[in-house]
Amino acid sequence: MAYSYFTVSNSRDERAIQVHDLPDQVKHYYRLTDATPVGNLFPPSTVLSVHPRSGDMLTDFIDNSDAVLEVSANAREVLMAHGVGENAAEYLPFILHDKQGRVVKERYFVVNLLSSVACFDLAKSKYKTYPNKPGKIYGIRSIHLREDQIPPDAKLFRLAEYTRFIIIRSDLVEAIQKAGLTGLAVLPLGADVS
Repeated sequence: MAYSYFTVSNSRDERAIQVHDLPDQVKHYYRLTDATPVGNLFPPSTVLSVHPRSGDMLTDFIDNSDAVLEVSANAREVLMAHGVGENAAEYLPFILHDKQGRVVKERYFVVNLLSSVACFDLAKSKYKTYPNKPGKIYGIRSIHLREDQIPPDAKLFRLAEYTRFIIIRSDLVEAIQKAGLTGLAVLPLGADVS
């Protein structure tokens, strides 16, 4: 069966909550985009708060600016049931506070993806390279993939060439939608990701 791939994006729904305090709450938070285990750096007592200028609607995938997935317990179950289990990701629990500083009853997790795939199509994608480091890319405007380089079981992974980007396969997107989960935003390959 042929699958298509998408880039995980920020939500455009102004009603949805957003969390932007991960860098303030977690030392070495940037390691969450390295595709390596960080469990001991992320205690379950970590508190993240809903941004005061965001919406009020709780979603299963929380919008954030930190290039990580923050998901509900329901989303975690769907991801695990569809191949994003303990070998593919760390599910790091955190405590979510609402805008008034009260604990939200729902359980949430940061999904630390443990796999990255080197499949960035240098010929079709739009990006920049550093003048003194031609192999180092930045300023990505659009992403295309060399799908023949993607392992058959890779449904959710980081782009190895630029790990701030998360790639999701179409069958996993469909499973998330079928489960009625909210908040996931994706862009088709080739769309503007800047």
